[in-house]
Amino acid sequence: MVKQWEIYFLNLNPVIGSEQAGTRPAIVVSSNGVNHLNQITVLPITSIKNPKTFIYPNEVFLDKKISNLSKDSVALAHQIRTIDKQRLVNYVGMLKDKKVISQIGEAIKFQLDLQ
Repeated sequence: MVKQWEIYFLNLNPVIGSEQAGTRPAIVVSSNGVNHLNQITVLPITSIKNPKTFIYPNEVFLDKKISNLSKDSVALAHQIRTIDKQRLVNYVGMLKDKKVISQIGEAIKFQLDLQ
């Protein structure tokens, strides 16, 4: 079963406009209570090309040491989406850093204007 805070590579094609596209990593943010369904909610991840990249309030920096990815990256709460599990390509690892998990929650709250 897919679990909250796991990172997977996903095939996000086809997309429209400025949605994140291609095969890329994403963090599962949906609750374990609903992750047995056919769909899960994820935050796409993009790599950082410039170490001086500004991180917005609806984004979270992911150090490659804690994400199991090959590059430092950013989780994109402004690209939150629900996908069918058929888009899963392969498992990367489990995000365990409590500080980063809290930051992701705050980024989602900011994006959705939640208290």
